[in-house]
Amino acid sequence: GVITLVGLISPYRADRDAVRRRHEEQGIPFYEVFLDVPVEELKARDPKGQYARVESGELKHFTCIDDPYEAPLQPEITLRTHELKIEESAEILFRQLERDGILVGAPKVTPPGLPNPDGDEIVDLHVSDAERPAKIAEAATLPKVRMTDLELNWLQTIGEGWASPLKGFMREGTLLETLHFNSILVDPFNLTGNVDRLTSTTDFANFPEHPPPTRVSMSLPITLSCTSYTREMIERSNKNAVALVTQMGETVAILRNPEIYENRKEEIVTRMYGVIDMGHPYIEHIYKGGDYLIGGEVELLDRIKYNDGLDQWRLTATELLAEFQAKGADTVYAFQTRNPTHAGHAYLMRSAGEDLRSKGFQNPVLWLSPLGGWTKSDDVPLDVRVKQHEEVLAAGTTHPGGLDPATTVMAIWPAPMVYAGPTEVQFHAKSRRSAGASYFVVGRDPAGMK
Repeated sequence: GVITLVGLISPYRADRDAVRRRHEEQGIPFYEVFLDVPVEELKARDPKGQYARVESGELKHFTCIDDPYEAPLQPEITLRTHELKIEESAEILFRQLERDGILVGAPKVTPPGLPNPDGDEIVDLHVSDAERPAKIAEAATLPKVRMTDLELNWLQTIGEGWASPLKGFMREGTLLETLHFNSILVDPFNLTGNVDRLTSTTDFANFPEHPPPTRVSMSLPITLSCTSYTREMIERSNKNAVALVTQMGETVAILRNPEIYENRKEEIVTRMYGVIDMGHPYIEHIYKGGDYLIGGEVELLDRIKYNDGLDQWRLTATELLAEFQAKGADTVYAFQTRNPTHAGHAYLMRSAGEDLRSKGFQNPVLWLSPLGGWTKSDDVPLDVRVKQHEEVLAAGTTHPGGLDPATTVMAIWPAPMVYAGPTEVQFHAKSRRSAGASYFVVGRDPAGMK
């Protein structure tokens, strides 16, 4: 089809309201844009000389002169173009259309002004309260896979929606795409018949005739390892699911339709880091893993809690979106840190907010986003960092190192650090988008290694 733009003179409120009703009856968005400009300014512009002809008496029944103009009572957008540059007026229009999902080519699933997650779907894999008893009973009958604490962090990252559009640990095809392209192909609206691509067993012998249409960022492998003993136990069970168990023996999730495949340790490490260094703590973790990986979709039986006094700061991506909406955010900028904040950090966070307001945002909200998953032994512990962040918020803007609690949300981000430099930062930024962030501020040393 062809998009047609028609600029109609519409000075009468009844006519505009009638057009609005026709749009609403058909479920089509309608925007009334009020160019709120003084008549004297219009006369001064007068590119066609129309106002001069009115003044001379040549033109009669001219809007705003001798014919009425009924200003909109509740326009969606008001542009005082005599106070704005052309680019600024256009930016306001485009921002409103983007905020409402008109220009993104997908249904809007997040609050106005906040971006959709990758895959255009909010992911939350917790079972409902009504389902929980039956799921727990089922899990008791399944073969058990014991996770490391790092893998528990990744399970939380997946289940709470931080790795959208993933709904489980990576299958082999998804892992290889991630390693070699830092991205994955998806088809959320089934345009090419590939809607179930990420949740289907990898089949290298049969590729689809039409590839998925959308590529989304995915720069880090998110995997679950197992030993040959665990693999044999799963295969002997004749079950199409496994229970995921913590180091303490607590069953926290069910993984469906398990796909067990070779743990390509050397390929994973070299693609992530470009080098094999057994002194690197995350590389050491990869090589300590079993010889196999298990892919499959997960169901979390309950919230993952650590009972360390910090669970109040652990929000899911869905809960964080609600927080931003409650604060009336028209954009969100995330500040990541795995250190205590200092006056320099506070300056960056404040100035970033000022920059966004200068671009026309009315209520940018800061997301103070401490890294909450596993970190190496010489990093500052999470509880120390969070307690310091609490003091920074309590200090408010009267202190040079303080932040405004009215425009700031603190929420722990659950993924572990892998110390992979810019490759990891891509995931950090993409993940914050899942909870509504459009801007991301990160330190100069994302690798974090000495």
